Amino acid sequence: MGKGVRDLFDRWARLSLLIAVLVLLWVGASVLWSDVARPLLVKHATPEAWPQLHGEVPPLLAERRVTIRKANINGVPIAIPSNYLALAGVEYKDQSIWAPRKPDTPMPDERTFEHAADAFTLSVRWPDLQPRSRETEKSYWSKDDPDGDVWLLIGLVADSNPEAIDRHLGLTRVLRGRIKMIEGRLHTRKLPPRNSTEMWGGAEKVRIHYEMRGTDPETGLKWAEPVGPGTERFHAWNQTLHWQGSLDGQVIDMIECYNGRMPNPESRPVCRHRLRLSEWGASVAVTYPLELLPRWKKIKSKVQDLILDFEEKLSIQSAKGSETFL
Repeated sequence: MGKGVRDLFDRWARLSLLIAVLVLLWVGASVLWSDVARPLLVKHATPEAWPQLHGEVPPLLAERRVTIRKANINGVPIAIPSNYLALAGVEYKDQSIWAPRKPDTPMPDERTFEHAADAFTLSVRWPDLQPRSRETEKSYWSKDDPDGDVWLLIGLVADSNPEAIDRHLGLTRVLRGRIKMIEGRLHTRKLPPRNSTEMWGGAEKVRIHYEMRGTDPETGLKWAEPVGPGTERFHAWNQTLHWQGSLDGQVIDMIECYNGRMPNPESRPVCRHRLRLSEWGASVAVTYPLELLPRWKKIKSKVQDLILDFEEKLSIQSAKGSETFL
């Protein structure tokens, strides 16, 4: 065997050995990550958002502890199991959700009925109003699928001065303001390319206005829709308005629903239903798919009952077994 052939053979042998070592390292690292490191990270350090990026239900999430979060809304003591809470959960008056927690600020589970809260957010499945649990976790993570279960997002905000606010005209003013705002401003509409050499066209300023459509026989609500250039497309301002009551008097319920084609054809257009919870001096907003608009009365009734059930009586139940586990 010539020297050149031996050198070539040695090079291939070293290259093969290097490849074999790299493959073994990769296999070992994969096993270590899958069987050891990843479960430990998920259990102890991984935020929920990380597994969502990978399209999977976070392992061990159903095993998280459920505690009772306590507060008071305008003096009304409330106790909410933590698995009902969504987004920022309970927002206390002494701790902004946007600011780092101060060393002397109590942790959420250390709060009592003495701590005043400005707001809280809930997430429950429709129609049984069940929170996240072992049984509903798969349902929760499929809620954005076209055929997935419906989950309601419920937000409550305490009035800063419930005694001074004009409760009867609050939603009336909001509704009138929405109608007036859209008519008092110019909207920019993008134009299509004028020829094949242009990537995009120019833009023009257009005016939109609401037209009253009377009473919808399916919902029993008065309603209005925006009319004008661009309303066939999705825009933040492009929403139909539905309400119970009178624009000249008292509006009890106000519902805004997405209008126009959705950016993602498979996504569900949603409605935001605003109402008052006079028992607590608070305002409530419930977000649900447009397809449920005809059932707005049932949704309102069940949501109000759910919220009112979080009054102090739940703390008596929690006192018997201060913590429960899913």
